[in-house]
Amino acid sequence: HPPITQWPIKKDLQNKEGCIVVWERPGKDIPWGEYYASIDPVAEGKTTTSDSLCSIYIYRMPTHVKRYTEHGVENFIEGDKIVAAWCGRFDDINLTHKRLRLMLEWYNAQAVVENNVSLFIQYMIKERKQRYLVPKNQILFLKEIQANKTVFQDYGWRNTGTLFKTHLLSYLIEFLKEVVEEDIDDFGNIKKKYYGIRRIPDPMVLKEMLGYGQENVDRLVALTALIAFVRIQLSNLERPTRVENDVEENLENSQKMIKLNKSMFRNVGTGSMKHSSQKSRSPFKRLH
Repeated sequence: HPPITQWPIKKDLQNKEGCIVVWERPGKDIPWGEYYASIDPVAEGKTTTSDSLCSIYIYRMPTHVKRYTEHGVENFIEGDKIVAAWCGRFDDINLTHKRLRLMLEWYNAQAVVENNVSLFIQYMIKERKQRYLVPKNQILFLKEIQANKTVFQDYGWRNTGTLFKTHLLSYLIEFLKEVVEEDIDDFGNIKKKYYGIRRIPDPMVLKEMLGYGQENVDRLVALTALIAFVRIQLSNLERPTRVENDVEENLENSQKMIKLNKSMFRNVGTGSMKHSSQKSRSPFKRLH
């Protein structure tokens, strides 16, 4: 199925599955803490009375990369970005939950979940996959404003009162306005600035931003909670580190090539067998 590109969708739309959209696939041996996710779940499966969709965004943290090459060690920071998303719902809510779980496992990502609807959290506990859920006491934007004190839930955050509008949205707005890159001329003058909105590749959530206050904004809720969470994480924790070894990779590839060169057919057609010291045996010696 193609991604859902209508907003708001028709409540009686027959197929609301959508599809996963990936802008960057996860690498190998993903360190814990390199990816985070945010989920705005749904309360039921098939419905013809709601235009609500399940939304998930997966985000790659700015990562310190230490790369070993033939010329020495390179250290650099890979910028943050949205790497994958899904917005949709299955008629069977268990399939919706399974898709969310598989995405978290694929990226080895912990998720901030809106727990106004707790079915997905219960599903993850049942599957013994709680490690992919961010506990409530680690969601620092709740601690900042002392929110959700009366919510007795181990995981996720509850969208109550004006929490989203008056607090979380400010993190997203600053994220969009942040200068992430500049074009500079030969004299050191800034020719052009590039802003954080470039890090959001999903046009549908931009559409929801423009229409905020008019319709259901499932994507916007998921993205805003994600940005608020990771921005505070970055100010309190060190960046995740990934080590890459191009030297070993090149050595491994060269060894594979050596093995390929040692072919069992290497003497075919070369005529080298005639120089052998052993006397050749005729396959017809027993026929006479």
